[in-house]
Amino acid sequence: MGQSSAATILELEDRRFRAMVARDAAALDRLLVDDLHFTHSNGAVEDKAEFIQKLTAGERQYLRYEAARCEVRREGGFSFAFGKAEADIGRAVGTIRTRMAYTAVYRDAPEPRLFAWHSAKSSPA
Repeated sequence: MGQSSAATILELEDRRFRAMVARDAAALDRLLVDDLHFTHSNGAVEDKAEFIQKLTAGERQYLRYEAARCEVRREGGFSFAFGKAEADIGRAVGTIRTRMAYTAVYRDAPEPRLFAWHSAKSSPA
């Protein structure tokens, strides 16, 4: 695909958020690079296999995950999505509602896939 348009990256973000809520391992496998670096807002860092395994095992349950706003910029062979999101996460202690600011980095070639994610807890969008 080469260079990704902002619209393509925003659609991939929406698809990834939906796949996380649905715990759709097959969709996530297609949307994430094999050498993924995923940093959660609590500081935990996971690779692709661990991220997908925790979702499918039910250890982490995203009940809702929505981008409140997002802008995309390109540099070199990467697209950067800078956004704010809101999520409801099911845990043994109950549902946690969180807001976060995030950076999602997509490697463009051979097709755009999430390469890195970093989020931090945030005030309302």
